[in-house]
Amino acid sequence: MKEEIIPIYSGKPEDFHWVGFGSGKGTNLRECARIIKPVLIFSDRPKAELFNLEELVETPRKSLDGYKICGSWKKAKGNPELEAEYERKSYWYNQFILDALMYFKKERRINIDLIVLGGYLRLIKEPLLNAFKDKIINVHPADLSKLNEDNSRKYIGKDAVYDAIKAGEKTTRSSVILIDKLEDHGEILTQGPGLEIRINDSNIRKYADEHQEKQKRVSDWPALTTALKMISEGRIALGTKKTFFNEWKRVYIDGKTLEYKGFQAG
Repeated sequence: MKEEIIPIYSGKPEDFHWVGFGSGKGTNLRECARIIKPVLIFSDRPKAELFNLEELVETPRKSLDGYKICGSWKKAKGNPELEAEYERKSYWYNQFILDALMYFKKERRINIDLIVLGGYLRLIKEPLLNAFKDKIINVHPADLSKLNEDNSRKYIGKDAVYDAIKAGEKTTRSSVILIDKLEDHGEILTQGPGLEIRINDSNIRKYADEHQEKQKRVSDWPALTTALKMISEGRIALGTKKTFFNEWKRVYIDGKTLEYKGFQAG
């Protein structure tokens, strides 16, 4: 039986609306805004630098102080009671965000067709996650098609570039994925060009930070802007069956199936 193919967005390109989430400088969101202007920018940090970017300064913005509402995960981690309290607060934090988006949507009389995470440092959780199922994308600075023996992804989390360099990889590349309940786990939509690793410093951590900053320009931006444009044009769709390793659905572009690693941009 042939699987159903569902576009991430199926409307007219001129009716496409996206919201950007960020926590810091917002350079990934800036690059996206140069392709298609967002209708709203959200941050968990009221004084985030992204609010000052020329490309975003006239965009409506909303902020909710994540630290003030949720507290510190670092302080809670390892203490079951504090972890449970943090999770409860995080649920309500995501509910507050969802309420704000729904109010904005109603006020402006528009749909929100996609959420783009650009350096957003908080996990997207319920109920926001379910309300925008398969409508939230993120760029991760690693080749997420590289797998361990158990088919789990090798380079996830905040130290992905550092881990890849330590593991002896020759190149790194960025992957744009759909967000789901697990960390850096959703379907791969696009990947940016590879960036060669040339260690010229005995301090691997310092080199990894410099490499990752360069990778933004070389790989993050092409991967993310390509995904945004293709989605807005109705070109990217998902299957309904978990085809790859019983975990990931197949991604389609222009009705044609892609390999597990997604579309290679740039």
